[in-house]
Amino acid sequence: MLDKKVLKKSIERNIQWFEKSGIMDPADGSWGVGERVILTQDNEALEKTYTSFPAFTKHGEYSIIEHRRPDCCFETALMYLLAAEELDNKKYYKTADNILNYLYCRSGMLNKKYKDFPIGAWKWCNEQWTNNIYFDDNAWNCVIPLIIAELAPDLAKRYNMKNFSLQLGEVILDAFNQHFPEVKNDGYGWLGDLKSPHWGSLVCMAFAFLYRETKNSKYIQPILEYHDYLDANKDTFTTSEHAYIVIGASIAGEILNNTKIKSTASESADRLVVKQDNDTGNIPSEWGKETPVGEHLVDTIYTQNWAVLGLHTICATKDNATYRAPFEKAMELLFKIQDDSPQKHLNGCWRGMYDMKEEKWGGGDRFEGGGNSIYSGWTNAPISIVMLFELLGKSLIYKEK
Repeated sequence: MLDKKVLKKSIERNIQWFEKSGIMDPADGSWGVGERVILTQDNEALEKTYTSFPAFTKHGEYSIIEHRRPDCCFETALMYLLAAEELDNKKYYKTADNILNYLYCRSGMLNKKYKDFPIGAWKWCNEQWTNNIYFDDNAWNCVIPLIIAELAPDLAKRYNMKNFSLQLGEVILDAFNQHFPEVKNDGYGWLGDLKSPHWGSLVCMAFAFLYRETKNSKYIQPILEYHDYLDANKDTFTTSEHAYIVIGASIAGEILNNTKIKSTASESADRLVVKQDNDTGNIPSEWGKETPVGEHLVDTIYTQNWAVLGLHTICATKDNATYRAPFEKAMELLFKIQDDSPQKHLNGCWRGMYDMKEEKWGGGDRFEGGGNSIYSGWTNAPISIVMLFELLGKSLIYKEK
């Protein structure tokens, strides 16, 4: 059983990191949240990071990657909304509102009018000059507003969130049907390797939410087709990818009440549990495309973060507690390694990678992963969201009765 006081303290420390680190400037969320903090000392990927992410503010030993990404902003808004309820703090509700106001009214990242591009899609970030539209990011941009609509109907109404999610669902469906399994250049710039659950399972998560919302059967067939593909290729995926499968398949299996898809979720969860270190709770880093790999490395950008969300979600959808102990073990590791450095840009965060052998943050760097990258969304907000779900008795698939 996870200690509620430890959970609450961890969340409070993480929120303080969001507000004091400079990643959310101003700290009230009115201009969204930056993608990440990068540490500059001994960062082997620093120059490639600056080149690939050219909107940044330097602060000596660290920089803020200033790109405002819709998925990172949505995840942070959900974190604040849940924190407002659990911690009984109206300020956090206002911060969530401010972030949503930035997204829908200020950012210009939602395509509301340009017919040369998919209406309802969100571009990758505010800075981009190319028409890149990512499958995984837009899956979150579709689902989180539907979750927020359950939690805060007033905000959903104010920003027309459900309708925008349904509109986005239409274009994701069209794009998936055109692109799976091979994503082709169609002039719109849809990106992401749908053959990897990193992208495809999140799209299925979105389709399941859309089916629950609309009861339109057109969302069912691509889910079934994709899970047939997963079952045929299950031995080829990394721990990171199996974590994504657990998220998407748990939700799709539950909403469709499909035994086969539920089994897919369970098998991927079993694979995570088998690889989990019995002593530390770590699920080893294997996603070599974007981060260093090794059994001793805790990857909180692509693996451990999504694994705790996936295991928490499958626990919420199953009648038994098969995965409860592995979930708690993975969470205990996150409690242990939460950064206690005194600097404001570090205290209370989870950096991108922890080296269990060295017992410190590190393990190497890539321009989108590794120990010197500290993400707002993807890492810190999702980890705190899981903790808040745990305290509130809710889950990613939660729906008001």
